[in-house]
Amino acid sequence: MKKEIHPADYYRRMLAIQPHALKRLEAFAKIMACNRGQEIPNSPGPAGHWYYVITGAVRRCAMRSDGRRQIVDLMLPRDFFFVSDRQNEATIEAIADETVLASFPGRRVELVAEGDVEFARELRDVAFQSLTRSQAQLLIIGRFTALEKVGSFLLSLDARVSNASGQVVLPVSRYDIADYLAVSVETVCRALTHLKQRGVIRLAGRRTIK
Repeated sequence: MKKEIHPADYYRRMLAIQPHALKRLEAFAKIMACNRGQEIPNSPGPAGHWYYVITGAVRRCAMRSDGRRQIVDLMLPRDFFFVSDRQNEATIEAIADETVLASFPGRRVELVAEGDVEFARELRDVAFQSLTRSQAQLLIIGRFTALEKVGSFLLSLDARVSNASGQVVLPVSRYDIADYLAVSVETVCRALTHLKQRGVIRLAGRRTIK
């Protein structure tokens, strides 16, 4: 009889075969399975926790002065992000079904970095990933037209999550895209329709784009 594999063991195996900067801390990683809409709690203490996205997607949101939500960071598979109790103004939550994260205790990460120069460099590179995502988002939302914003967003996803066939399965809803680009959901839908009519993209389902 075939032995059943526990979900946590399955995702731990996935973590083991994926290249990432915190490899030497995998023994201390905690596997977290999150439902869509589930909030990632602020970790007590300034050391916080580092998270690595194994599957699914996570958003970091802030409320604008007019009461509207703004997605300020979008984390996809193989992205890292940091959570601590210093980030009280941001909300971090899973936005895809079957989102699975690896959690690394921040204090242990700091202790290893203090005694290992090479690991400290890897951790610095992990921190720069978040800055790079923020810079990319600023360039996208700084485009002049909504069509340019949506097109640039699709190109950025293509670089991050496209498969061998050149198809991109949108990890987020059109509402999330709107909150990421600071436009209305109607604007996003019109831009996608326009790109389709021009033959720039093909839709192979509601969330699959080529």
